[in-house]
Amino acid sequence: MNFKDKVYIITGSSQGVGKELAKQLCEKGAKVVLNGRNESKLQKVKKEFDLNNHSTLAIPADISSVEDCKELISKTIEEFGRLDGLINNGSITMNEQIEKMDGELFQKIFASNSLGAVLPTLEALPYLKKTKGSVIFLSSLAGVHGLPSASAYSMGKMSLTAFWQSLRAELVKTGIHFGICYLSFTENEKSKRMVTANGDLIPVPERPKFMVQSREKVAKEIMSMISRRKSKKVMSVIGKVTVFTMQHFPRMVNFIIRNVQKNKG
Repeated sequence: MNFKDKVYIITGSSQGVGKELAKQLCEKGAKVVLNGRNESKLQKVKKEFDLNNHSTLAIPADISSVEDCKELISKTIEEFGRLDGLINNGSITMNEQIEKMDGELFQKIFASNSLGAVLPTLEALPYLKKTKGSVIFLSSLAGVHGLPSASAYSMGKMSLTAFWQSLRAELVKTGIHFGICYLSFTENEKSKRMVTANGDLIPVPERPKFMVQSREKVAKEIMSMISRRKSKKVMSVIGKVTVFTMQHFPRMVNFIIRNVQKNKG
């Protein structure tokens, strides 16, 4: 697939996989709309891209807000005149037990992971019909099986599968490519944070290196998914084994998860 002069929006692209995806798309000649909630952080990333003569537009927006999503899409069309792809990457992660959370925080995390993909997609559909473009949902292993201390996050990621399935069935004649990618353990930047019950942001725990895929590799595989218009992908060998085990040996998975949780207290 030739990415040159194609226009892509990547939500949550001020760091991590989103930023790396933006970099790889720009290197292929695409025009990329960067998005995040933190405007100063977003502008810093845009300056990095400008130094390499990449064509980008930075639009700060809360993707769980209808009005912000309308603005995100309208500004993109105003600047570039077209839209060839939407990569739904932005989300809020968490590390907290259900009993310690209040409804407002639960709603915020769920909305970020669920509506944060639904709302931009709804606004983008009319323009993607014209280009027969792509919509990619970045889910997680938490979207296959609910995880402890990640209830709202897991619910949000699971909902993406249902939305993706509905879109593929309803809009099959439009020519739009709908894909979902279940990320495994991915290398995080040191600035990556998770939310606790009182709203504090804490560092994401470091995982064993043998379990972690680099951001560059993950972004490259997503690029391949877009290029080949694949509908579904599970990242990494560990991810594939995990999903297989969850689907075919659910009792064993439940046993392991419950015992890990008991040992954590």
